Parts: sequence; C-alpha cells; structure tokens
Amino acid sequence: MTTNQITTAIANTLTQHFPNIPILPQTGTSSTPGISYRLQSAQLTRERSDRFVQSHAFEIRWLETDNIPVNLPDELFEALETIDVEGTPYRATELRWETENDTPRMLVYYTMRTTKMSESAPTMQQLEQRPTALKATRE
Repeated sequence: MTTNQITTAIANTLTQHFPNIPILPQTGTSSTPGISYRLQSAQLTRERSDRFVQSHAFEIRWLETDNIPVNLPDELFEALETIDVEGTPYRATELRWETENDTPRMLVYYTMRTTKMSESAPTMQQLEQRPTALKATRE
C-alpha cells in the first residue's frame, strides 16, 4: 500500500461520513470552514529481511476554532477507526483528540505489517524415463 492510497482513503472516508462539510487537504491557513487532513509522517521499517512495518500518522483539524460541533470528536473517531483502502479494511492503531495552541486536532495512526514475497523458483520439470534393455555379454 502506498502513502497516496491511504491519504486518498482518509479523504474518501471523511467525505462519506461528513457529506455536508467541505473536506480539504491542509495547505496552511484556510478561511473555508470544514475539516482538513494532512499526512504528518510516513515510515517504513525493516523488522527482518522479508518483513516490514509501515506507519502513517495523520492530523485532522476542524477549521473553525470558535464553532466546534460538540459531537465532532466522537464522529471523527467513528469515521477513522477503520478505513477502506482499495477494498482492504485498515484499523487505526491510535486515535487521539488534543488541542495545540488552542486549536483542536485529531491524530490518527495506522500501522501495517507487510511481507516481501520471495520470487518463486521455477518448478521442477518432469523427467521422462524410458526402459532400456541391457544385453548380457560373455567373455
């Protein structure tokens, strides 16, 4: 799974759960009320030679600091707990609602373990056996 795929899945999930609220990628300051999302970090760590851990951290913000709906944290938790990435459900490993400089935000973490599939070796081919007759010789 790529970082773009998971970012798109978050945008799609937010759009489905909040159809009447603008969903925007965070690009700095915005005067438009709504919900913004941004990737905070993405990591790929090797555990073994064939196993990796992918970690993604996202920040979700309500863009109006004065007018925050009371049930917004619960609705965001529900929407982002499990997202669908191209037909595969991914569950958040951590969801946290906090305030930074008097601005509320939700931090969402997704962690996936992946295994590198080894290339398959060519299969053994079948050997053909033919019976042979041995001649006995006398000396």
